[in-house]
Amino acid sequence: MKLDNLAIQTGVMRKGMTVRDFFIEAVRCDVPGLPYEDELGRIVGRISLRDVYKHMAVTDNLLSFADVIGDQTDSLDLPPMKVMETLALPIETYLIGKAPSASPRSSIVKALVIMEANNSGYIFVIDNGKYNGVVTRRIIAKRMLECVLNQKPKNSAA
Repeated sequence: MKLDNLAIQTGVMRKGMTVRDFFIEAVRCDVPGLPYEDELGRIVGRISLRDVYKHMAVTDNLLSFADVIGDQTDSLDLPPMKVMETLALPIETYLIGKAPSASPRSSIVKALVIMEANNSGYIFVIDNGKYNGVVTRRIIAKRMLECVLNQKPKNSAA
């Protein structure tokens, strides 16, 4: 199975966009990250929901308490003002310079290896510098299930 039929079509992030723009597109397309395109149309990085949340709410000092944080965490909740401030930030605030990618002719195994090597749940499909979409672990799992469910059972000889 190749990536050419798995890519989810999304918009790209560019200078002048905000975190709110990113959230809108990521939610619309149900993807965890989007590519960042420079003024020349080149994919030069990415924005990820995980990274935004990490900076916004999941501070390093909280990580050591992950197993003991109780359900009554109102004092740790995100105040609406913090959310509004974050959503108004320029998207470049959360730009990650590395954008894991593969060509549309690449196999699923290659995509999974690239994802794992980059600690990412997605990669961008890029063909000769042109962005073709994003492939996620979830979409690969969905496609595998579709293939299995669509297989006709073999006739057994009695």
